[in-house]
Amino acid sequence: MVAIASLAQGCAGVGASSPSAEMSGRLDESGVTVVAVLTARPDGTGQVHAVFTPQKTGYHLYSMDLPPGGVNGLGVPTTVTVDGSLRVAGRPTANVPVSDVRIEELDVDLPVYPDGPVTIAVPVRRAGNGRAEVVVSYGACSPSNCLAPVRDRVIILAPVKA
Repeated sequence: MVAIASLAQGCAGVGASSPSAEMSGRLDESGVTVVAVLTARPDGTGQVHAVFTPQKTGYHLYSMDLPPGGVNGLGVPTTVTVDGSLRVAGRPTANVPVSDVRIEELDVDLPVYPDGPVTIAVPVRRAGNGRAEVVVSYGACSPSNCLAPVRDRVIILAPVKA
């Protein structure tokens, strides 16, 4: 537990307030709520889980497998990276499968997650002291409407209060 507390202290710049040393942060922007949680292991590694939840029913998020510029300029990939005192230590994974949405008028298939929430998990490791940051990008759409894309928004993580 000392190593976990040390990770939380090093990442946040303050003492951990719980034995689990979880840290979290939240973003509400462009019709989507993102809650990011960092959990730490005794070996100094950890995992960030970012839960993207559209605020209205019938909206989906684009897959993290969508190319950075979209397909023919359409779509914004859902991305989760880290900054500050954290470094990515492995490939991100999603908790739901990807399917394609076909836009016949444009002759385009776009990889998306099912309507509703999606969780992206990213293995991380500590890389010094300072605050822990999660950086997210995403685009949310329904069959008839797309919300303004969100790019490179920083979520600052703070210790979870017991």
